[in-house]
Amino acid sequence: MRLEECKQEAWICNHCSMCTQAVNDESGFYRICPVYEQLRFEDSSARGHNTIAFYLLNGTLEYSGEIADCVYKCTTCAACEEVCKPMGNMLAQIGGTPLKIAIPSIMGAFGASLDPVRSVEVVETMRADCVDLGLQPEALKKVAASVELNYNPYDEPHADRLKWTQGLDIPRTADTVLFVGCNAAYRNQEIALSSAKILRGAGVEYAVLPGEWCCGSPLLRAGNVDTAEVMIRHNVELLKEKKVRRLVTACAEGYMAISRDWPKFAGALPFEVLHISQLLARLISEGKLKLKHRIDSRVTYHDPCHLGRVMGVYDEPRAVLSAIPGVKLVETYPTKHAAWCCGAGGGLRDTNPELALAIGAAKVPLIKETGATVLASSCPFCKAHFIDVLREAKEPIEVKDITELVAESMGV
Repeated sequence: MRLEECKQEAWICNHCSMCTQAVNDESGFYRICPVYEQLRFEDSSARGHNTIAFYLLNGTLEYSGEIADCVYKCTTCAACEEVCKPMGNMLAQIGGTPLKIAIPSIMGAFGASLDPVRSVEVVETMRADCVDLGLQPEALKKVAASVELNYNPYDEPHADRLKWTQGLDIPRTADTVLFVGCNAAYRNQEIALSSAKILRGAGVEYAVLPGEWCCGSPLLRAGNVDTAEVMIRHNVELLKEKKVRRLVTACAEGYMAISRDWPKFAGALPFEVLHISQLLARLISEGKLKLKHRIDSRVTYHDPCHLGRVMGVYDEPRAVLSAIPGVKLVETYPTKHAAWCCGAGGGLRDTNPELALAIGAAKVPLIKETGATVLASSCPFCKAHFIDVLREAKEPIEVKDITELVAESMGV
């Protein structure tokens, strides 16, 4: 049972209810678990998942279809872990989000930590057990089968992965590689196109690789660990073979998987990994990226959970948006580490689409309060999901990736 790897996590959860109750914070307040907020059942919360794990480990429970249904109702947004950080909310009260983000890094330099119970890891490990036992939801079995066959989750031919590059004459070899990712390659191709045009416009020499496979994140979130490892090892070997020195991705999922998950399977990576917002912020500060056309819009930014809470990337996307002439950047509260999940993550959009839409709809009133006409994000999955959410809500708010706004301002 893979869950044995998380035995300590299941034991140290003290069932304090922080992951299910509202917590006052400088960003307003939390509604901690987006699934729990909709369903109001304990087995949909981190505390409930950890309890299930505890009883699975001591033999009181056995895996079943009912348990699988519980553990797959999670967006893996990590809000539960955010409030589980010891003294985290006290730090936020004293110094706001910057202090809360900075302190763990400072303590880490001295060998200390403020680690929460890794409740997301517990869920993902239980999902891996469900895969081993044949209890994975059918929708995710199809995703995994597509990745095994086509190296992408959309049942699209691998030969079409770089079809969006036709006419762009993008090199296939360079020190910097744009890791396009499956979503931008097959679904939200405007993000791939805008990313490519921005890099060229900024004078960055880069390549795209026909041999790129799925980053593995959708598989790891769903419990398909073995298939994910095959994808990861292939990609790492390919990048080593091409002697890549810098990898750039415009996908929050991809950035998290490459930075955090790949080294677990393939060891230390011999190249720098950047989310495109980090590279764009760097290029703007160095004067290498010229934003010349005004975009006179009131814009609010949605923090993707896996880019923000999990990877701590908050400032760079905001710096990029703020640098665009005419853009008035307004925050949707709660924001940054307290930002509400869009609802699409963790495979929930595949297994429980109505629940995923309901979670996204819960954020719509907060977005409307800003008066924004544009909702910007830096994750293809968030963009696609919010387009559906706002269409259902009949709200005329435009949803754009930050790369699209930058490309528009550059005139490329």
